[in-house]
Amino acid sequence: MEKVDQDSNLDSNNLSNLFSSNANFKKLINRLQKHPFRLFYLGLIPKFIRKELNNKANKLQKKHVELCWGVFLDYYFSNRLEMYQLKGKKQFNDQKIIWQYWGQGIQSDLPHIVELCFSSVDQFKADYQIIRLDESNIKDYLDLPDFVWNKKNNPKFKHAFFSDIIRLALLNVYGGVWLDATILLTAPIESRILEADYFMFQRYKDASNKELWCKFQNDYFDWSDEQNVNVLNSFIVGKKGNKVLQICLDVLLNFWRTQENIPHYFFFQIMYDVLIKGRLKSKQCEIIDDTLPHLLQFKLNEPIDLVEYNNILQRTNIHKMTYIDRIVENSYYAFLTKQFLPNKSN
Repeated sequence: MEKVDQDSNLDSNNLSNLFSSNANFKKLINRLQKHPFRLFYLGLIPKFIRKELNNKANKLQKKHVELCWGVFLDYYFSNRLEMYQLKGKKQFNDQKIIWQYWGQGIQSDLPHIVELCFSSVDQFKADYQIIRLDESNIKDYLDLPDFVWNKKNNPKFKHAFFSDIIRLALLNVYGGVWLDATILLTAPIESRILEADYFMFQRYKDASNKELWCKFQNDYFDWSDEQNVNVLNSFIVGKKGNKVLQICLDVLLNFWRTQENIPHYFFFQIMYDVLIKGRLKSKQCEIIDDTLPHLLQFKLNEPIDLVEYNNILQRTNIHKMTYIDRIVENSYYAFLTKQFLPNKSN
């Protein structure tokens, strides 16, 4: 197992290189994919072997990021990093708010899947109010530290990573429900979930069809002991000031303040995994199978089967969607379009 140096002289002002390193095997694969080795690597190594090597490099990189988080969290819990107390800029009578964010502009020409999902949320919001934010109005609700806005100009810190900060900050300051712009609802959210102190779908050890899910998205779905990406943060419920979400926000803000590199697409999920298996283990929320919100996504372009569709809806009413290049006639996606965007179903 590779080690991450924990220099005794490190402090919050010189942690900036901690997440800039890669696992050794990841470095090797990256090097082979660049000039002057790329031509030989692609020409001599069969594609299926390169895929296996990339998968191995990715797993080792995730483990490396886990070790980096271990060092970073040691600094946080020994009070060598900042503690943040964000203030709200609006007043609400309750926490019945559904928060959504689309950085490119809520009033812009939205992708079809985002329109579809927004329409479903409008239909099944129940007694919750929906607040949709973009870059033009986010400052009306949150007073984020200046370094967040400065770091946002770093091309490595993309919209998706900025929204990690936004979702945690909104729930910490105001409470409510966070829905990614690609979350589709097919019924109001269950009170069992809404009443939790906090909730995210997580990996369930007795999930069905594990091999199928691993093939579907092997970077995310994995039930091995070393797997450290085990949570879906596209849907989050949180009471105002919840301790778990507060700590996640604190740690992410410190990450944004001190780091210059995003070490892995799932770096948030890996951070949560380290926390919830360690210092926050006693605060774990109810675990509900995170394959459930992906059931519809798995079938989007398949021919619609109404019996199977209703079976899925009986298992969950919260669905993580994905971008679709085109609508296949008589598919699940076409059916959903007719249901939620009837004016665009032709």
